[in-house]
Amino acid sequence: MNDMQEASGTIWAVFGHRFAIEGKEGRFLADLGPKGAEGIALEVGDAVSLTGERKPSEIKVKFLTLKDGSVRTIAWPTKPHDGKDAHEPADPAAALAAVRGQGYAVEGEPRRKPKHFEIVGSRDGARHEIHVELDGTIRRTKPLAA
Repeated sequence: MNDMQEASGTIWAVFGHRFAIEGKEGRFLADLGPKGAEGIALEVGDAVSLTGERKPSEIKVKFLTLKDGSVRTIAWPTKPHDGKDAHEPADPAAALAAVRGQGYAVEGEPRRKPKHFEIVGSRDGARHEIHVELDGTIRRTKPLAA
């Protein structure tokens, strides 16, 4: 469940870039992230308000209003592999050719990862997960359970 949540209350514990808050919504853990916490001095007893993305174990803070009324915006980094356009261009045909060239019978479609393809193939009665670099070099093979 990843919903935006607003909350306010009093800080009752600080753990690096995370802090515990208690308010009318109850007690919960809030996370500023290591970069987001830079330059923000939080102390037990401070009254704060926040808006953030609700995760199962905490709230990832996007906006934090401090006891002096100043508002801080927390910029969370995006993961480089989010979205299909984040991958550098690569042709799965080279990966498939490399796997077939090693005598594997390919099962299904190659799965694209940021820096390689994962292909399931069988050879000599055993199934393997084969990791193939974008240039067609086989990086490793991992036996799969029967």
